[in-house]
Amino acid sequence: MTTHALVSIAVLLVVCAAPGALAQTVQVWSLCSPVNYTAGSAYGASLRGVLRDVVAAAGRSRDGYATVFRSQQVKDGAPYGLALCYADAGPPEVCRLCLRMAAGNVTLACPRAASASMLYNNCLVRYADPAADGRKLARPEPDTVQRFSFYNGNMTSAGEADRYGAALNRLMDRLAPAAAEAGANGQPRPLAAFGQTNITADESLYGFAQCVAGLSPADCRLCLQRIAASLPMTKGGRAYSLTCYTRFEVVPFYMPPNTARIVVAPAPAPAPSSPSRGELN
Repeated sequence: MTTHALVSIAVLLVVCAAPGALAQTVQVWSLCSPVNYTAGSAYGASLRGVLRDVVAAAGRSRDGYATVFRSQQVKDGAPYGLALCYADAGPPEVCRLCLRMAAGNVTLACPRAASASMLYNNCLVRYADPAADGRKLARPEPDTVQRFSFYNGNMTSAGEADRYGAALNRLMDRLAPAAAEAGANGQPRPLAAFGQTNITADESLYGFAQCVAGLSPADCRLCLQRIAASLPMTKGGRAYSLTCYTRFEVVPFYMPPNTARIVVAPAPAPAPSSPSRGELN
């Protein structure tokens, strides 16, 4: 899609603070596999250890991301684990709180499930049997299904919806490839980007997009574009899948410091066409 307005994209380098986020950490969705492990088995004991280790590692990480994928786990039958904080969640204590809550509640929501996912508004925790679903965590494929979304329903007119929709499409056309390219250097970190575009001369739309590490740039882009397309045209919203997340607002909810910025200038207005000879008087 052609860009007609100012778009500013920032590739994520660090996490910044968001006041009040501690009070906003809530569970939004979970998924339990139909396959169960035996109560009191070694798998259950290993699961508790994996969840503890992956949450602790993600809490210490600068990026709020960690995995527990070891070849020995396949031999031992121990689960794989993944923990991810969404970078717009706020300061590190929000990340750590969210991960602890998710890891504790996933075993309550999915008792004895061999694989499960627990999604909070600020973080994601997953574990999986390495002999089956674990491969999807170690080498993820894009999950393009919107697992959860919420949004601001404050839209006043069809014309306003059209303006916001055009701005959101314009923004996501740039955010998705920018987030995907953030992982092009092969670093095992979440892929994310922040951007801004003008809606009118006096209004802006701000957006954020993030993928789990391990997705290829093409898969990251596909995931983000699919879930962004599921969002309604309102003044703010979020959409989540198991491999990506996006958010947009009319206020600068997340302004990452120390970023490499990509600025796209407005497209020039088309030059007026000259009248044909037959139109001259």
